[in-house]
Formats: sequence, structure tokens, C-alpha cells
Amino acid sequence: MGVQMDILEFYGLKEDPFKLTPDPMFFFPSENHNEALSSLSYVVQQREGFCLVTGEPGTGKTTVLNVFKNSWKDRAEIALILTPRLSFEEFLLSVLEDLNVKLTKTNKNDILKAFRDFLIEKSQMDMPVIIIVDEAQNLHDETLEELRLLSNLETDKEKLLQIVLIAQPELEGRLRGSKLRQLNQRITVRARLNPLSHNETLEYLNYRLIKAGKGFLKLDKGVSGLISKFSSGIPRIINIAASRAIMSAYLEGSNIVNRKHVRYAIRHLKGDAMVGEIKRRSKLIYALPVIILFIITGAIGYYLVEQKGIPDLPKVESPVQVPQDTKDTTQAIKGATEGPSPAETEQKDTKGVEDQKKQKRTATVIVNAANLRSKPSLDSERISWASKGVVFEVKDEFTEITGKKWYKVKISDNRECWIADRVVTVQ
Repeated sequence: MGVQMDILEFYGLKEDPFKLTPDPMFFFPSENHNEALSSLSYVVQQREGFCLVTGEPGTGKTTVLNVFKNSWKDRAEIALILTPRLSFEEFLLSVLEDLNVKLTKTNKNDILKAFRDFLIEKSQMDMPVIIIVDEAQNLHDETLEELRLLSNLETDKEKLLQIVLIAQPELEGRLRGSKLRQLNQRITVRARLNPLSHNETLEYLNYRLIKAGKGFLKLDKGVSGLISKFSSGIPRIINIAASRAIMSAYLEGSNIVNRKHVRYAIRHLKGDAMVGEIKRRSKLIYALPVIILFIITGAIGYYLVEQKGIPDLPKVESPVQVPQDTKDTTQAIKGATEGPSPAETEQKDTKGVEDQKKQKRTATVIVNAANLRSKPSLDSERISWASKGVVFEVKDEFTEITGKKWYKVKISDNRECWIADRVVTVQ
């Protein structure tokens, strides 16, 4: 505690900017995290039955949960279950205890009757009742199925109970199984917390420093890039790495955290079992779809070439498309199969710079749905959208003061619009 206080005083900070506790004050409103928070509020406002929020360890699930809880604590009755490895009767008793429902008998039928009466009373008062289960992947299948039956408590107009499941991604796999398929169909609102992008990591670091009082502490150029790469964008690891780097700077008496301090922190963290496990899980979950797609594509390609030859494939329609330059593709294939002619070799040096200028940059959408806006700003009008895999030709780019980039692209009706760098990969 003494060393911690010395560091805060040395840098003029009011609080530890990178503490690991899920403090709502330090909630970073990234687009992804805001979407999860909006999903939770939507379920309560619209009296939907279930909401599922998933994410790898360290991606900020509990922080989002705490922000949601704080926003509804005066407007709803909330039961928070933190130890989900319970039988359904034990689970239900914990819920009623959290909701201050008094019981005279503890058999299942009497518990359910008391709970139903409580829900009807709160419904008449227009007071939502919410059950939140943290670490819901630890719930037994039987308890999950009982929760589905519990969600059947409703009036003619609305559900009497909203159930929020906060879980790691493995719960999604269990829900797709035959045993829980009915529950899976009941979950109408879902959100997934993803790691932060490189630009979001920079914004995250600065945001938390400002929330902690900013003080005299500064981050040198390149620090966020190193932390982003090491952490894979996982907020918990970002916090750990940043905290260690600040400690390194403090020991040198420097008010600037530079790349040397971050490298020192990374060296000491590489053997950390918790950090390694979180990074391994995060990389695995996002690599699996790519691996599966690669295997399927390879199998289809082999079948087409070996068994049927290459047929004329139909053009795939998508919401937004960019015409392909077939001339460049033909020339590339020719060069790869035949090799350059003597004349081409002779002209190579003189045409190199000119060819580079003619090369076009393309932006490929890497998220399920990307917004296309009239101006390079999140506040500007959304004029269209593009699905994952759609490719655009980049016409221009713009960089905000914060370092966030936007790319100007042209859509199928020849309108020009802007797309954020965080939702595309540029080649």
C-alpha cells in the first residue's frame, strides 16, 4: 500500500488507473462494449425474457455488468448470482434471498408460488425484476432448463421476469446442443465482447489515465502499440502490462512511460500463467472460424478441380460491392506462369515507381456489419452498411486528432462514403 501511495503521489494521480477491479467509473465505452450495455437495457425496457452476453476472460464482462446494475438499481428489483454451481432449488432460494422475499416454507412448489406472487406484485408497480447470473457457463444443464421454464411466468402483455446470463463463449456451444435447444431459441438478445483494436487500446489507456486524475504521467509514442500487440487487445492484460510499465518508470524516477519500460513489463509477464491462459483462449476462439473456413474452402476447391474441373461460378451479390479490375489479375497470372519477357525485364526499373503509384488499396470488411457514413465521424449520418468480406477500393483517407483513421470508399450506386479503420483491413 505504501509503494502504491508513493506512485500515485509521484504522478499526481487520485487513483490507480489500471487496477484490476471491475470499477464502473473506469468503464471504457468502446463501440462493442456500449452495444452490450444497450442490449442489456433493451431487454429490461422491452420486457424480453433472456439476454446473453459472452466474452473471453478479461474482456470486461463484469465491468459492463456493474455499469448496467448501477443504471437500474433504483428502477428495478435485481438478484445477482455469483456462485452458479447450484441445484435449481438452491439457485431459486439465493434469488429470493437477494430480492428479500420472505418464505414460510422451502419446498419447490411453495417457493415458486411465493416468487410468482412477488413478480405479479412488482409488475403492478411497473417495477422490472431481473435475475443476473455471472459466470453462467458454470450453470448445470438442469438449472438452465429450469430457468427457461421460469421465464414462462408472464401476463398477457409481457414477461414478468428478465434473465441476464453473463458467460464465457463455451456456453454458446452448450446452448446449440439438443439438450438446451429450447432455451437457445428463447434467447432473443445477444451480445459478444471482443478485444480492443490497436486504436481503441490507445484510447483506453488515455481514458483510464484521465479518469484517475491524469497528473504528470505521460505515455511515449509507440507504447500503446507494444501493449496492444502483447495483450491482444484484452483489457485485463492491458491493465496488467500498463501497471507494470508504470512501476518500471517510477523506479527510474521518470514521469514518461516509454517503450523500454513496456518491454521490461512484457519480459516479466511472459511467464505469467494467468496472462498466458487468457491470451491462449482469446486467440484460439478467434482463430477457429478461420481454420474451419480454410479447411472447407480447400476441400471444395479440391473437389471442383479434381472431380469436375473449374465451372463458371455465379456472381455473389452483397449489399455493397466494388468492381474488380480483371486486367491486373490476368497480367498477374500470366507473369506467374510464364515469367517476364526480356522487354519487361528491361522496363522494370523505369516503370517500378509508376506501377506502385497505380496500385490500388482495398479495404475488406472484417466485422459482421460495418456502417458507412457521410463524413469521417461517428456523429455523421449512416448512409449504408456492408457485410463481412465485402471489398472496397480506397479513394482517400482521413485521420482524426485522436489517431483514428477513416477511409473514403465508393459504393455500388457511385456514392462516396466513409468507413472506420477498426472495421476493415487495408491492403
